[in-house]
Amino acid sequence: MEPSEEIRRIVDRWLRSNAEGDADAVIGRISEHPGLLAIGTDSDEWWHGQERLVWKRQVEESGGFPITWDEIEAWEEGTVGWAGARMTLHVPERTFEARGTFVLRLERGEWKIVQAHWSIPRANLEVLGRELTVSLEQLESSIQREQPDLSKTLAADGTVTIAFTDIVDSTVLTARLGDHAWLGIVQRHNAVIEGVTATHGGTVVETQGDGSMLAFASARRAVACAQAIQHEIASTFADASPPIRVRIGLHTGDALHEADHFFGTTVNYAARVASHALGGEVLVSNLVRELVAGPGIEFLQSRDVELKGLDGLHRLFAVDLN
Repeated sequence: MEPSEEIRRIVDRWLRSNAEGDADAVIGRISEHPGLLAIGTDSDEWWHGQERLVWKRQVEESGGFPITWDEIEAWEEGTVGWAGARMTLHVPERTFEARGTFVLRLERGEWKIVQAHWSIPRANLEVLGRELTVSLEQLESSIQREQPDLSKTLAADGTVTIAFTDIVDSTVLTARLGDHAWLGIVQRHNAVIEGVTATHGGTVVETQGDGSMLAFASARRAVACAQAIQHEIASTFADASPPIRVRIGLHTGDALHEADHFFGTTVNYAARVASHALGGEVLVSNLVRELVAGPGIEFLQSRDVELKGLDGLHRLFAVDLN
């Protein structure tokens, strides 16, 4: 899969048509295939096939949706593409954060939207009555505050390999599945993480919600564990709809010693690596690749990225899971 500037531009123009009230342009980009699925925020906005015409009528009735956007992420692979947009919904005297996700496919050489989902996110405190960790950054911050003791996971040279894992799009999945079903999924997911990590000689240092930090004395064991987690998650949730996907990022480095606890910048780096991983992917730092390269572990494409709070570009490698 590759980033898609073409799809990004298409979605940008299509959102503009929605905002400007150009109903014909809006409906012209939506597939007529019976498999079309469009989902809105209202409980009745769940449309298939020819129900796409409801969307056109909404644009005509509203004169255009009062939305703006400043971020669109788009990808493609073969004849399929997908995109996500962070938007703002402007209504009298109020604004709301909004999100849109879109799946497109090539139909007679033209990208058409075959699945769309618009929603206004609601905070976990409002839905569940309590705050939850909702990002790797929050998990990392919590760990840095708590400064966990990693002394039992240090290699002979004083290094430690850290892995961060979390479920992709957990907030959207919670809203889609409901609190009770989501809790069951998180419990099964956590059981997989704990079981596979123990089998590979690692330690689950911290688990918050659907995110975990794991520590290993061996970089090779850490990568093997991450591979096994992806295979076990895929097997455990093979029939799940929507699919449950986990992203994993790893880095090896020195563990800092402070007040009888070991933690440090390696934790920060690993979390940043994980934030760039895709669903179902194991992404590792260049140092991890150098430590484990050889028989039994292969790598796919590399990519140079910026890591928040760290200078320069950093080369990351996706692990071959086959």
